[in-house]
Amino acid sequence: MQRYRLHSTCAALLATLALGNAAAQQQPGGQPPQQGQQPQPTQTFQPQQPQPLLVVPSLAPPAPATPRINPDLPTVELAPLLERVERSSGKRFLVDPRLGTRLYLAGAEANDVTYPVLLAILRVNGFAAFESEGYVNIVPDANVRFHGPVLQEDDASIPAELYVTRVLRTVNIGAAQLVPILRPLLPQAAHLAAHADTNQLIVSDRYENIQRIAEIVRLLDVPPRN
Repeated sequence: MQRYRLHSTCAALLATLALGNAAAQQQPGGQPPQQGQQPQPTQTFQPQQPQPLLVVPSLAPPAPATPRINPDLPTVELAPLLERVERSSGKRFLVDPRLGTRLYLAGAEANDVTYPVLLAILRVNGFAAFESEGYVNIVPDANVRFHGPVLQEDDASIPAELYVTRVLRTVNIGAAQLVPILRPLLPQAAHLAAHADTNQLIVSDRYENIQRIAEIVRLLDVPPRN
């Protein structure tokens, strides 16, 4: 009986060793190696060393800004033109760099450009001007609404193209009612808003157009008919 148990134990050990040897010779994925193929050595995982972060600047130059004026139109150098207007008007200019170095004169002669004519030419080029701290500031017309100084009294010396802001008060008609009537009369660069509690309109635009809007408001602000 003991001999039988000893033979059984030895048989179990031999079977275990045979199974372990067969598993060690299998390829990854559980497939046995083909005939004549050497078993693949077990690879040890090696953690990768962290690589330094490299920032490579772009070699392509930034895209140029879209010109406001057709480049095929005749233009003149901006700097000598402004110097000529400064000498004749006594004004000093601060120019936004987006205006560039050349200006389309819209048919005017460079020698005939005065300060009011220059402001009109700037409008054709998509720019506008306002006066502040003794300087004429030239900016894109989309930005001028943030800068136009408040002017409540008429002044014949102000050029028609200069941007200003005015507050208009109504008595007989609600200021908010005038906004949809007046807004189509203003360019996109202008600003119009109503303060309903005090019946006041805030208008920012070229001085010439603000005078026009003020006259329209005066004609509309009449007592209702009985």
